[in-house]
Amino acid sequence: MTSTDPAAFFREMLGEWEKMANKVGGDFARSDEFARAMHGAGAATMNTQEAVSAMMARALAAANMPSRAEIEDLSGRLARIEDQLGRIEGLLGGKPDRPARPKPRRTRKPPQAG
Repeated sequence: MTSTDPAAFFREMLGEWEKMANKVGGDFARSDEFARAMHGAGAATMNTQEAVSAMMARALAAANMPSRAEIEDLSGRLARIEDQLGRIEGLLGGKPDRPARPKPRRTRKPPQAG
């Protein structure tokens, strides 16, 4: 290197460092140890998630509260009941008439109380 520009020297050194780091990182990522470590980390994450889920289920059961799965099941049941009611209303001639709500007036003044 014949240039006296410190920024050029820094860029060149950074480029060389990146090449070296990429080579070392690539070699490590292809190794069996890395694959085993990643597999172990994934398995540990799954085991932790299962343990937390089981703990939450036990805590909710102890508090006599429904679990997420039970809430989702109830939600599905309620949706099916609402669909059936909609079909029944359609067979009986439509939805019952509801009284129309009065719309608020569009003015700049606030509504009068009382």
